[in-house]
Amino acid sequence: MPNILLDDKYIHKHIAADKMGQLICAVKQYNKGKLIKTASKDNNGLISLFTEMLKTLNMSANEENVKELVAKMTSETLNKNASMNKNMERNDEIKIASKHVKDSHYQIDISKDMISREGKRMIMISCFARDAYLGRYLIKRNYFYSEDRNKFADNAYNEILTKTQDIKDRYYNDVIDVSGIFAQMKKTLDGVISEIEIKEDSVGTNVNR
Repeated sequence: MPNILLDDKYIHKHIAADKMGQLICAVKQYNKGKLIKTASKDNNGLISLFTEMLKTLNMSANEENVKELVAKMTSETLNKNASMNKNMERNDEIKIASKHVKDSHYQIDISKDMISREGKRMIMISCFARDAYLGRYLIKRNYFYSEDRNKFADNAYNEILTKTQDIKDRYYNDVIDVSGIFAQMKKTLDGVISEIEIKEDSVGTNVNR
């Protein structure tokens, strides 16, 4: 009976999206039945809740981003751009086949997805790089942007895609060897700025199957 490997990138993406969904739902529940203005002192409690939720979900954001995101999530006008829909989602796959039998192949999946909960939306850019022989993940990264920052999300996506293609070209042109693929991928992804980060995504992760 042949070995069938489940492509679990969708599971990893679902887990990351669910964490963001929990943040959105927490803000909605706190704000339920209230009208909280952005400048109101009552918002301090919501900011504290949001910060604690980030810690619980092993996520992080700088103080300024937290305040801005909370303000957007409680704004009634956040979701006014009805043109942002599934058609804006993107997906690319880059395969780097090894030049030598002893070396592994690499597969890099880059995607852009919309996370929608409680009438609010966030953008998630994901990049998963793995050893195609063993199905072992070398890098898992997820980046989050509020929907009004779609341009920044697209810039991040394009940067990852372009630099990953450049890494592939450098490998085939003998500028780097196979060991340099991971190092340069990590350097590229470390330079991408996200409004919210998942802490366990900050380093390469090996998933043994």
